[in-house]
Amino acid sequence: MTEVLRAETPSLPLRPAVEIMTPEAMSAFKASRLSFLRYVIRRMVRERWQITTTRFDLDEEGRGTAIYRLETPHRPIHFVVFSDNLPEERRTDRIIENHYDGEAFLCVGDVTEARIEAQRGEFADFLLGRSDIETLGWTRVNRSSRVFNAIADALADGRQPEIDLVASAGYLVRNNGFWGSGRHGTAVMEAFSREEFLGRPYHADLLTLYMWRHFSLDLVEHVAHGKNPQAAVLDPRIRRFIGAGNASGLGLVPFVIRHPKRVHNWILCRETAIARVKAMPAVHDGPEVGQLLGLIDRAITYYASGTQVRPGIFAGSDKLVEDLTAARAVVESFQQDGRIEGAAASLSWVALCDWAAAKLHAEGLEQLHSLLIEIYPQVADDLEEAVLATVDGTLDVRPEQRVGDLLSFLERSYDWALEIDTASEGARQHFWYLSYDNLEPRHGLRGVDPGEEFETFVDLIGEVQALAADLGLAPPEQSVGAFLFAHPQHRNTIERVQSIAHCDYGEVRANVLSKDFEPCHLIRFLLTQYGMEKLDPQSRLWVRGTFLQGAPTAEDIAAGVEGDWIFPMPPSLD
Repeated sequence: MTEVLRAETPSLPLRPAVEIMTPEAMSAFKASRLSFLRYVIRRMVRERWQITTTRFDLDEEGRGTAIYRLETPHRPIHFVVFSDNLPEERRTDRIIENHYDGEAFLCVGDVTEARIEAQRGEFADFLLGRSDIETLGWTRVNRSSRVFNAIADALADGRQPEIDLVASAGYLVRNNGFWGSGRHGTAVMEAFSREEFLGRPYHADLLTLYMWRHFSLDLVEHVAHGKNPQAAVLDPRIRRFIGAGNASGLGLVPFVIRHPKRVHNWILCRETAIARVKAMPAVHDGPEVGQLLGLIDRAITYYASGTQVRPGIFAGSDKLVEDLTAARAVVESFQQDGRIEGAAASLSWVALCDWAAAKLHAEGLEQLHSLLIEIYPQVADDLEEAVLATVDGTLDVRPEQRVGDLLSFLERSYDWALEIDTASEGARQHFWYLSYDNLEPRHGLRGVDPGEEFETFVDLIGEVQALAADLGLAPPEQSVGAFLFAHPQHRNTIERVQSIAHCDYGEVRANVLSKDFEPCHLIRFLLTQYGMEKLDPQSRLWVRGTFLQGAPTAEDIAAGVEGDWIFPMPPSLD
């Protein structure tokens, strides 16, 4: 396993966990060159992958089978699609449903007719089906029927679709997840070398997302051609502007809580990048200042072009425009006279970020951080191995530690958890559990909803407080091993706090059982880490958004052309 990055190399101090490990602060993070998807696309472009269609047996409405072959430096990969067009009343994004508009598997090895039919049979009971050993993952999508049908109709009429319609959703199909890493019997990442694309975390997952986007563009043109053999094809600029949709809910919250080493590594990498770019020398008439102004202008135009994010739980597009406009004025003033808010600064980016931390919403500050990373691409590129580290999530007990030392550590590092009043009104209003009916995490009202006896672990605060209370009653010189003989119920908590003692950014500093906890904050944090840029809460409990808008098409990738695709704007076809 690759070791977690340690905070040793930046020339500036990293921000302390107390500033950035609340759900609200984590939710403010923005996608950047460090996001997983950006690494995936850069690699595909660098290696000039060839994506070819080897089979496209679909009827006029898009029902049938399609197969794509992806040529990579290490081995070919195949994406096999079982396509359908469900009646609207049967279309749902619920995980427990067995049938979607599109179902597919990503695999290596030969794609024989027998293999295709075997997997088609297994997909008939998606939740209980089994893959073969060379399949990397299963995945599903539904059409965004309103946008998909309108675009197909426009092309059938021989014209390009209305840009405002395309921009309203930004995608043709909406992804329902990726089942890999051993689920359904799929191959695990460790089956591939670290040097290979498939041996990197989240690469197979995000590749399926890219392939759904690719298939959806082919599909809508095919359906349009079925309506009219003389149908138009999508303008290349529109093809590039269309992304892939995603809807994510409560299941991401327990993931963040249960993987403290991963979360620490991701945030440590990001904070390391921020510290490094802030330390970069900048002169007022240097090219970096002009680049930053250009990026701020693009971000302002992007957020002002429509409601990318509604206000309420998040800052909202209007607030981001306001903050970025203020930041632009400060940067422009620096460009003119080398001063930040009237004062000369030896480290200009530090001064700018200090001003932003004091004056802007947290989302405005984090957007500025992402833009600074963008103008120093080598910083993100140098951190690739650390960002994509296969983090060993193993937690284990150190029985030789003394009880007094462990208690002192809790009082020092978990003071925030020990200070929360769990007896106050609403502090334990919710419980989290795995829903038998929906087969995904849910949270219910304690004392009201059924299932409380199946409560799953997310109550770190309650566990830490209970552990600290019992430690305080034990002899300080007693070993943790002896303590556990008397208190075995604390084993999970002890192994967690001992194993992540060096992970400053591992714990979310919040009571996730509280009535005031907003789940969508942690949902958005994780989606941003994956690389989602356009995302909007549909409620407190789930977030809908778009990946890959503006990303290179298969033709661009084959030509080795990534382009500049952050903050994509609807193309003008005039």
